[in-house]
Formats: sequence, C-alpha cells, structure tokens
Amino acid sequence: MPRSRREKKVPLTQVKKKDSTAKSDLVDRVREAVDSYAAIYALGFQELRSTQLQAIRVEFRDSRLFFGKNKIVQLALGKTSEDEYQDNLRRLSELMSGNIGLLATNRSHQDFVSWFNNFEVEDYAKQGFVPGSDLVLEAGPLPQFPVSMCGVLRKLGLKLQIDVGKLVLLEDAVVCAKGKPLSAEQAKLTVHLGLKLVKFKAQVLAKWQGGSFEEY
Repeated sequence: MPRSRREKKVPLTQVKKKDSTAKSDLVDRVREAVDSYAAIYALGFQELRSTQLQAIRVEFRDSRLFFGKNKIVQLALGKTSEDEYQDNLRRLSELMSGNIGLLATNRSHQDFVSWFNNFEVEDYAKQGFVPGSDLVLEAGPLPQFPVSMCGVLRKLGLKLQIDVGKLVLLEDAVVCAKGKPLSAEQAKLTVHLGLKLVKFKAQVLAKWQGGSFEEY
C-alpha cells in the first residue's frame, strides 16, 4: 500500500543542516553589505506592519534592509572588540533588540534622514492597541451606514434602531478610552468608522560608516 506524503519523515540532521545553512547565508549577506555600502543605519520601528516595511523596501531598492533574526545579525556584526567584523560594529550589535532593523545604503546622510523624518503612515488599530485619547460616537443618525449594517454594528456594541430607512444611534457609544487597550469589537468598529488610530514611524537610531559610530 502506498505511503501517504504526510507520513514522510525528515531526518533531524537534515533540518539542522538547513537551519545552519540559512544562518550562514544571513551572516554572509550582512557582512557583504558592510563591505559594499557606504553606511549602515540602525532603525527603530513603531507600530510595525508588514505593508509599511514593504514600503521602505520599495523606496530603498538600491539599498539593503535587514529585519528580524537579531541574534544572527549580531553574530555577523560581532559583539565585542575582539570578534567584531569591522571597528565599532559591536556598537550597532548592541542595538539589535526588538523591532530594530539595519539599512545599508549609499545615499547621502541628509537625504536618508530627511526621508525617514517625513515618513509616517496611518493605519487601523488592532486588538490590544492602547489609544492616546477618548473617542465617543454621539447619539443620532448614522447616515454613513446602510440599514443592512444594523446587525453587524449591534454585535459591536452599538444600540441602534431603524427610523424611516435610516440607522439611528440611541445613545453615545465609547469607541475607545484613553489608556485602555482596544477590545476585538472596538478594533473592528474603528475600521467601520474609518478611524486610523495607529501611526507607523521609523526612527533613525544610529549610523556606522567606515569604522566610526554615531548614535542619535
């Protein structure tokens, strides 16, 4: 009887070999970027989303972005003065924790910093996001919603009635409260209301160039 593909066993040594190869490849790519580009910047990301990260990749197609696998990036850069790949790369390595990325580029410092200072993208908040202000939806007609949305909005906590073919909110509803994490229902409600509470930013934290390191 033919064996199911689901029953196929992969030797543990094969898995370890693949992991080791991927690790080695990333180390090589990071060090190649150090050798090939004029400067390497450390970037800190706030409210990170994959779509915004992709926007940076598109803008800096002529550069190289490294994000994720911080420990391997640290290995490539070096952690001490004895094992760092080039002088003062250990200083970049010290920053590699959490939502931190490296961007290797040949662009001028002025153009690079100016672009990131102006880069800000608004997006919808997800469950758990902590808003910085109160938002209240006042009682009254809701002309932006068709009657067919009544059931959906009621499930999200709004007290509604249909009056002459229009939705009417019967009492004020707290969309979100300052300092209180959004529930799943609140997050969905902000989307229906078109409220983008999140601002994605990338902060330039430090620069390494030719053995010199500068932190901002």
